[in-house]
Amino acid sequence: MLIKTIIVWVFIAIGEIINGNIRVRYLHRKLGQYRAKQLSFVSGTAIFSTIIWFSLPWIDPSGLLQCFLIGFILMLLMVLLDIYFGKYIFCYSWKKIADDFNPRKGNLLGFGMLLLLLCPAIIYLLQGELK
Repeated sequence: MLIKTIIVWVFIAIGEIINGNIRVRYLHRKLGQYRAKQLSFVSGTAIFSTIIWFSLPWIDPSGLLQCFLIGFILMLLMVLLDIYFGKYIFCYSWKKIADDFNPRKGNLLGFGMLLLLLCPAIIYLLQGELK
């Protein structure tokens, strides 16, 4: 399960990196920073939800508890990736990185991470209802 979860995370990470690049390179100029972050939040949620929707049967969790574990692993890896990119690629201060997770500063990254944590469990329940 762990290896499959990490493979799924790689696809999510690629999708989210592309999403972030589109936000910074195009949407900031067209919509402004705040609106660009809102749109990017929605598209980022759609990206990881879609990937998890199609990959969760392949991961094949045995129950809801494993889905929460999958969500935790995905969230942890994404938080670490965001911190890595912020600190070592973009050379942001630790304060700026922390602010990116702070909704009181208009940032939605913290909410996105919470949704990523819960997404496998929600999708597991939805897919169970569809069977």
